[in-house]
Amino acid sequence: DGKLLLYCHAGCSFNDIIEKLDLLPDRSNATPIIPVITNTYDYTDDKGNLLYQVVRYHPKNFKQRRPDGAGGWVWDLKGITPTLYHLPEILHAIKESELIWVVEGEKDADNLRKVGQVATTINGGAASKWPPELVPQFLNAIVAIIPDSDEPGRKYAHYVGNLLYGWCSSLKILTLPLKDVTDYLDSGKTIDNLLNICHNTGEYVPSGVITRDEFNSWRGVNQYLWQLLLQRKSFNGKRYTHYKI
Repeated sequence: DGKLLLYCHAGCSFNDIIEKLDLLPDRSNATPIIPVITNTYDYTDDKGNLLYQVVRYHPKNFKQRRPDGAGGWVWDLKGITPTLYHLPEILHAIKESELIWVVEGEKDADNLRKVGQVATTINGGAASKWPPELVPQFLNAIVAIIPDSDEPGRKYAHYVGNLLYGWCSSLKILTLPLKDVTDYLDSGKTIDNLLNICHNTGEYVPSGVITRDEFNSWRGVNQYLWQLLLQRKSFNGKRYTHYKI
């Protein structure tokens, strides 16, 4: 319709890109667009206590905020260690040996949840980095990672796969024909279709690891080093006492 549309997977803004291309429009008579909050996503501790929120806006944008203790918000995550979305459900699913989907964003996780699945992510999408203390929580977990179908998404999936490999009892990375799992489900595919893809996907093995047996031969040492790291960073030891390392 005569409009210029673009999307940058690296996160550059629309204005920055068209400014570099010298395509800035005449906005002298334009009505300013006021961002509107469309969704908030709660990140809690293992007891369900709110730690922080990811706030989604229209036009599409994301911000993070944390409670200020007086009924308001502080619009940053200073002093906050990122955690897993729907953490209590994830810990329960690991205990019950249920399948856990790891996706890039809260919207995808919630859409899987609507069809009866357990799904998680951390804030930041494909650019996010997992804190070390998240990894031991996946000991003996059954995990399937669904990346977005782009290069950042694929890199992120392998990044998470390399972190979780050796901790999970089953670990897979799925390839979907559409952009993400939300598009996949919106296209008319059912959760049974998705589970069938998962069933027919082989176990993930990182590049550079010769065999799973060779990796598992020093898996316990790997976990021991993680535990030392957690202790040195003064994490709450009680949280990890149920992990047998």
